Amino acid sequence: MAEAAEEIRLTEREYEQLRQSTETYREELLVRLCGEVGLRATEIPRLKPSDVQSLGGEGRTQYFMTVHEGDSGTREAYLPPRVAHDFWQYVRSNDIETDQPVIDVSARRVQMLVGEIGERAAEWAGRPTLGSVTPSILRRYFAQQLLVSKGVDPRIVTTIGGWEGVDGLLPPLEEPPRDEISAAFERLEDGQHGAGKSARLRAVVETLDEVGEGLSAAGSRGEIEDGVCQTIVDDETYDAAWVTERERHRERIDVRTHAGEDPERFDEEGDTTLIRQALQSNRVLVAPDRPQPGAAERGLLAAIPLVHGETTYGALVVRADNRGAFDDPERTALADLGRRIGLTITATERRQLLLGDTVVRLTLQYTNRSAVLVDLSRTLDCDIELTGVVAADAHSLLCFVTVDGTAPETVLNWVSETDSVGDARLIRSFEDGALLEIVIESDSPALALTERGGTVTELGVESGTATIVTEFAPNVGVRPLIDELNRQFPSVELRSKQEVTPTDQTPAGFRESIDEKLTEKQQSVLRAAYHAGYFEWPRGSTAEELAESMDISSPTLHNHLRRAQQKLLGVAFDDE
Repeated sequence: MAEAAEEIRLTEREYEQLRQSTETYREELLVRLCGEVGLRATEIPRLKPSDVQSLGGEGRTQYFMTVHEGDSGTREAYLPPRVAHDFWQYVRSNDIETDQPVIDVSARRVQMLVGEIGERAAEWAGRPTLGSVTPSILRRYFAQQLLVSKGVDPRIVTTIGGWEGVDGLLPPLEEPPRDEISAAFERLEDGQHGAGKSARLRAVVETLDEVGEGLSAAGSRGEIEDGVCQTIVDDETYDAAWVTERERHRERIDVRTHAGEDPERFDEEGDTTLIRQALQSNRVLVAPDRPQPGAAERGLLAAIPLVHGETTYGALVVRADNRGAFDDPERTALADLGRRIGLTITATERRQLLLGDTVVRLTLQYTNRSAVLVDLSRTLDCDIELTGVVAADAHSLLCFVTVDGTAPETVLNWVSETDSVGDARLIRSFEDGALLEIVIESDSPALALTERGGTVTELGVESGTATIVTEFAPNVGVRPLIDELNRQFPSVELRSKQEVTPTDQTPAGFRESIDEKLTEKQQSVLRAAYHAGYFEWPRGSTAEELAESMDISSPTLHNHLRRAQQKLLGVAFDDE
């Protein structure tokens, strides 16, 4: 019999599995606001940047949040520093004003997003109960961690969480075994144990915060990896650090950079089992450091996957002499660092693509019917050409396509019965075809390429064969990229590879001139508006239709659109 949703009580490991199953900053922030701040689904859409206040003292900054409970008024919640760091990073990267909603969705959408994350976690971790996770269950986890695991005063927990009492928040009490009773009294007699672990965790958090601050200053993947390893070792929290990657062609582990002791630890015959297992499971794994089977231990190793979306860049490996290292909180902090490094590498490579002197242009062909546009072309015997593409949300693409050879009504009817498409609408009919907007939510080569840092410039489908052209930064590993695509889409073939120098007259050259002025969100909204015919007369799309397609509110869309237009006009008219 399935466990009732309200009876689910998450462990620290299960909560970490939920966080690892998020695919965007927005999703992870949602999980952390429920599970580490204690917000309700109805409270998250009301949250604005102006609701967060910082207090300084004794060399530390603390953060508090005004929570709008609705008709019942407000309460003050505590915002842990690491959550506050991610909160402000999300606000800055999405150009959110102080009086705008941080997560501009409905309470119902918050519940749906948490449910989707739980379903992914259930499939990945093999824990079916995670598929029933709700914001309320995350709030209960928040309370249980404070009350049971950390021993926080119940008055504080009920105040910051908005509960009237702790009844129902605590798990059912079970009779503890004798060894657990003995261990509890030993800790009372010797308080150094808990103090030591607490001091280590503080040192780890401070080190990883310093690593995170250095990520934004790096200009390339190599600089990111070198800076991470050097900072970790310089702070003396760990005595060695390596960034490794799997070389798929020869099925071996290569060391990209290193800092600290033992630079040749993973060269030649060095045991790399831990790294392989971490990359395979996408989880932080810990094991004794034995360079060879049967060798003496030299401390503990932790392997941390460097992941963003569907892309795994390799693994960060750190070694600690402390036998008490790598408990659950420390592994959680390291997993968070791995995701931040992966995101930074992706963003840096995309920036290099826009600003570099050359780009690598790849032309690919594929015939997999699992790719929705190929299936559409074959089923309806029509030709399709992509006119524009925008990353709409987590794991989805907003595609603007012209269809020739069949009536637009036929396409819309086919799309409405296809699970791979989230939504579709007719923008404009022509004499020999139509322009449609299609939201692709399933796996597709175009989505896989954009998630790996590429820019799709052309896509056409004729007689069920798709040809796609995409541009990458010059340092892209083409062979590993094609190998990854082939695992998802076996028919993908590389037809050509070119190194191209963008000019001021090319789209890439123009993007170089405005990249520093427009935020990523402004570019997405502006591109979607252009391809949807928003600027034409009569308009092909209204602002409300665009906002719905991009899963944002109409005021938010107008704000991003006005700011983007103002900056573009500044490029055109300002002398400087």
